[in-house]
Amino acid sequence: MPLFATLADMQARFEARDLIQLTDENGTGEIDAARVDAALTRADGIITGYVARRHKDVALFAGSQLLSDIACDLAFAELWRSDRPEHVKDRHKDAMKRLSDISAGTIVLDGGQEVAEPRPDAIMFPGQPNTFGRDSLKSF
Repeated sequence: MPLFATLADMQARFEARDLIQLTDENGTGEIDAARVDAALTRADGIITGYVARRHKDVALFAGSQLLSDIACDLAFAELWRSDRPEHVKDRHKDAMKRLSDISAGTIVLDGGQEVAEPRPDAIMFPGQPNTFGRDSLKSF
């Protein structure tokens, strides 16, 4: 089961006729859920690789709308067998750019709550108290 997006997310983001055209190899007129899930699973692997660079527990972000949108765009591009249209290439490129930004810390998934792990053998000590502050400059 894909982690970041589902078939329902894909149906909400893309036209049903496009998903049917890309997945219905048997001519049933239905979306092939197995093909969509396989594409979403591959997208999960890509997303996990980028997010894990910055966050230990990637599963914490399973409900993230941003990652869901990225997963859908990557999976949709994956469903094209050949000659992706420009708008699909652009969505894929934008999704990869956003993943790079997440990996670099430009886009923050945890609301800025990420805590840096202490380095081994690092010396930690409190800093000097502020020389100037509200209390010391009351008379000015």
